[in-house]
Amino acid sequence: MANLKYLGADDIAPAEHHVTVVTHVDHMGMEKGYFFDSERGYYGGSGPFDWRMEEAFARAERYAQDNRISLIVVRSKRINP
Repeated sequence: MANLKYLGADDIAPAEHHVTVVTHVDHMGMEKGYFFDSERGYYGGSGPFDWRMEEAFARAERYAQDNRISLIVVRSKRINP
């Protein structure tokens, strides 16, 4: 299992290879998220393709494990309706 690191809005992401999970609450009040690989760029979700937050975490963990990435960074994003 990868290590989790929670970042604040202004914190700088680590330089080491990691998966970033971006979470937010959509305009309907549902917790959503997407993730991406820090070296390969965009991977999954964002915009209308977000997953429920739990699924975004599960997919990010699976992706990190499959690709031998030892760090998952979690960042919350505020979406203004």
